[in-house]
Amino acid sequence: MYTVGRLAKKHGLSRSTLLYYDRIGLLRPNGHTKGEYRQYSDEDDIHLTRICEYRRAGISLKAIGDMLDDQAETGVATTLENRLSELNREMDTLREQQRFITNLLGRADLLNEQQVMDKATWVSLLSSAGFSEKDMRRWHVQFEKSAPDKHADFLRRLHIPEGEISAIRAMAAAPHAIFNINKESGKFMEIFFKIYEGLDREGPGSFAMTQRAYDMCTDLPEKPEILELGCGSGGATIPLAQISNGIVTATEIYHPFLEKMVENAKKAGVEDRIIAAVMDMGEIQAEPESFDLIWCEGAAYILGVDKALEQWKHYLKPGGCLCISDAVWLSDDIRDNTPEEVKNFWAEGYPAMRTAEENNRAGEAAGYTTLGNFTIDTACWDAFYNDVERRMNEIESTYGTDPNGRAIIGMTRKEIAQYRDYPGTYGYEFHVFKK
Repeated sequence: MYTVGRLAKKHGLSRSTLLYYDRIGLLRPNGHTKGEYRQYSDEDDIHLTRICEYRRAGISLKAIGDMLDDQAETGVATTLENRLSELNREMDTLREQQRFITNLLGRADLLNEQQVMDKATWVSLLSSAGFSEKDMRRWHVQFEKSAPDKHADFLRRLHIPEGEISAIRAMAAAPHAIFNINKESGKFMEIFFKIYEGLDREGPGSFAMTQRAYDMCTDLPEKPEILELGCGSGGATIPLAQISNGIVTATEIYHPFLEKMVENAKKAGVEDRIIAAVMDMGEIQAEPESFDLIWCEGAAYILGVDKALEQWKHYLKPGGCLCISDAVWLSDDIRDNTPEEVKNFWAEGYPAMRTAEENNRAGEAAGYTTLGNFTIDTACWDAFYNDVERRMNEIESTYGTDPNGRAIIGMTRKEIAQYRDYPGTYGYEFHVFKK
């Protein structure tokens, strides 16, 4: 018999990968111990070997599941033949892209793998060939989407630091409008994420607030399947795993956040109930109606609350719950009568911000039932902004002289000042909806 850790190590996989395979039904463990720990048999080991072989061939998990269910050799052969055809098409496309870029730059010598290339040279060559910053960003988006590992390898060949590589890939993985602030350069995103890397939490919240919102969810199973979007370093992930006793698939686009979440989960002793996944909240990689609960603290605004309500509903089981937190004006009167300084700040920082009542109406218009909502305690805001201020002081000497760093630090300090100078104007609201 194998534990999940031993079997994962034997096949060069992470524990999270096997937990994910279990959740989607691709590889169920043969049994469980009294302590609910998974135990895999020799038959499971053989089963996983086949899965790994098919994955190395580039076959999707869904197709692998169909192949393993299909006992007929003709079904397996057909899938493999289709994959071979896909590979041939991909190779043709790559060759065409290679010829296109080489001709575009007029530099046939770039095909030589020994050619020394760095970021500045590459950007300069693309710029001279007529690529705008938008064109370059689109190129990164397509590269990350089609071949994420090759994209990362390419960026390393340009001798770009790992922190900036993570930022570039995060930008490429989630090119949402909120990041469209004319500062989408890798350097800007690197600094933006680096600042938040050093925080205890990436937004206002607490165990008590997560518990209160979870308790408002009705008719959840004893061990619910939970999808958390934008998990950060696990500020809500770990409480969710502890409170629910279910399996939390925690997703994030920024790799260092996800790595920190896994580390924190191990310290809390809940790593067996958390599956870590790099995923864009705008492109959820899951089957429809897969989850009992979808959770997103402080990140739905990135996609847009209305769009989130619409898209995420497809992945909830009938009767499943959706729980989000969002910055809101505390009332219509406050919004209408707030000083122009505050209005102007949020008109730029979060132009779609509205009241809790308006969010509830949007949820009901999207076909949900409102189970309830509440404003997060101001103590959570105070603790969060105190931590952010500490982080600003730590990184100012490093990033304060950089134009991008100065812009981020200045913007952040202004947000903190707005909150302290005009208390009771806006807050963070938890919303709980039922499909």
